[in-house]
Amino acid sequence: MDALLQLKGIDKAFPGVKALSGAALNVYPGRVMALVGENGAGKSTMMKVLTGIYTRDAGSLLWLGKETTFNGPKSS
Repeated sequence: MDALLQLKGIDKAFPGVKALSGAALNVYPGRVMALVGENGAGKSTMMKVLTGIYTRDAGSLLWLGKETTFNGPKSS
């Protein structure tokens, strides 16, 4: 089964802090997912990159196997 959504090698930094470094996520059809981690682990940052609220500094986001960039929550 192929992933609907893939995040590969995602980097995101803010002044003085590297929020994500090489983050990856695969979302498969019919699966329930949870994103868990300690405070400051990058969960919210990953979701904001995924929805286009933040632009990623590096890495790729694939939707149905095709490179995609979301320009905000409405397009995601």
